[in-house]
Amino acid sequence: MTLMLILGGITALYFIWLLFRAAALTLPLYAGAGAALLLHDQGYGLAAVLAAGFMIGLVVQLTGQLFYTSIRSPLLRALVALLFAGPAGFAGYQVVTGLAGLAIDKGVWLDGLALAGGLCTASSAWRGLGRAGSDEQGESVPLTRTARVSIPASRA
Repeated sequence: MTLMLILGGITALYFIWLLFRAAALTLPLYAGAGAALLLHDQGYGLAAVLAAGFMIGLVVQLTGQLFYTSIRSPLLRALVALLFAGPAGFAGYQVVTGLAGLAIDKGVWLDGLALAGGLCTASSAWRGLGRAGSDEQGESVPLTRTARVSIPASRA
């Protein structure tokens, strides 16, 4: 019984870690799933639906990272980050509501806990998007690096 409690706790912590790591991918997942469902509804085959859903999600993620790293205006960067953090916060709110609802009755405590979980998930998505174009020290990395070569002057 004790082993089951320990393994259950480890599993819960792993699930929470996975939630925060995947938070930045919520908008691309929604976009890809929406496109896949639209194509499936119009009668396309399974392979086309899966490929299109994956490609749409990949394009949304890469475009968001490109915009976030290349835009210098703080207001526009915040808008792009909010575009990714909003769906992640909603997904985090729903996950915490579902999981905490198993142990807590509906009420203020459940709503407060779910709101805190949604805010934490949204901030994790914001940080995950910001990490896309930075190095280990947090400095912004340009999309293309140019090598600086210094040619020594000849000794004549």
